[in-house]
Amino acid sequence: MKRMYSLDLLKLLLAYVVAFFHVGILIPPGPTVAVQIFFIISGFFLGRKFYTNRQPDYNQWDYTLDHVRSLYPHYLFSMIVLFLYLTMREIVYLVKEPGWSQVGALLRSVYNQIPDILLLQSAYHFHDSMNYPLWQISALLIAGYFVFGLLCYNEKLSRMLVFPAAILMIQSLLNTGVDLWANYGPFYMPLLRAFSPLCIGVLTYYFTVTAYWAKLKEKTVFFNVISILALFSIVAFGDYDIIFLMTTPIVLLACFEEHSWMNRVLNRSLFRGCGKLSFAVYLNHALIQRFLYAVCFTRLERLGISLNDYQRGVVYGVILTAYSVFTLYLVEKLKNNYTERSKAAVR
Repeated sequence: MKRMYSLDLLKLLLAYVVAFFHVGILIPPGPTVAVQIFFIISGFFLGRKFYTNRQPDYNQWDYTLDHVRSLYPHYLFSMIVLFLYLTMREIVYLVKEPGWSQVGALLRSVYNQIPDILLLQSAYHFHDSMNYPLWQISALLIAGYFVFGLLCYNEKLSRMLVFPAAILMIQSLLNTGVDLWANYGPFYMPLLRAFSPLCIGVLTYYFTVTAYWAKLKEKTVFFNVISILALFSIVAFGDYDIIFLMTTPIVLLACFEEHSWMNRVLNRSLFRGCGKLSFAVYLNHALIQRFLYAVCFTRLERLGISLNDYQRGVVYGVILTAYSVFTLYLVEKLKNNYTERSKAAVR
């Protein structure tokens, strides 16, 4: 299938929106909307996989295994590095200042990371997850399993009834002020928050295989103008009455249409690696944020070097990007070596 570099670039920008928010720099459309749009894009790709490239014997379990193989090596690497960093910091504090209070801090640090290690956000009682973005990737994978499974079970029924119903349910929950990111015991609301945008993405892709899509593309100027307005609305009014749930599909369609104005500008091979880099930035920013603000910037202040928020943001962005590129190379190399050894063992 032809790669859509414009969507890869959009994913990378959204990842930086989330990353910079966690260091106090708010970039429109904000982190919550950015994550939701990221999930809608994932649903769009899920829909493309189901409708254009699925083999007859390819089911939801195969889909999940494919995503586990591609996503979880990076996930686990990020989680392990963060766990080792946080744990070693507490051990160093314990060695420097032995005492029961430091022992308690070490145990709490390990305890708070249990959700990340077990790929959960919480287990009935509330846990202060140290890397919440990691868990959101797990929620996305689990929700994708159910979405793809519904399509495999009964595509027509799912498309006509289940998906719209799920979207309406989330709309009603959002408008009642319910915090879908919060923990409500054994019922994990964030899983619903991932399920709904996935459905929106699937329905958006399904639209491209209907006759209505061909008719819309014929209205060239109208389609391009509303696409640009939709992109502008996401940036300027993304969190206004969840308007992004309606405008994001239009932007995705513009990125999908080869001859659209937006695609002519953004669909460049220059952005080839943006899709993978977006995933690495999303996974690694918690580690870099904690390391820079707890170690580097603190030591600079002790030396009398004070950086303003903009300067810290630049340093943070550069180091986060460099580290993410490095982890992409390293993890992919480890994956390839493991695959080659496995093939050699089979022979």
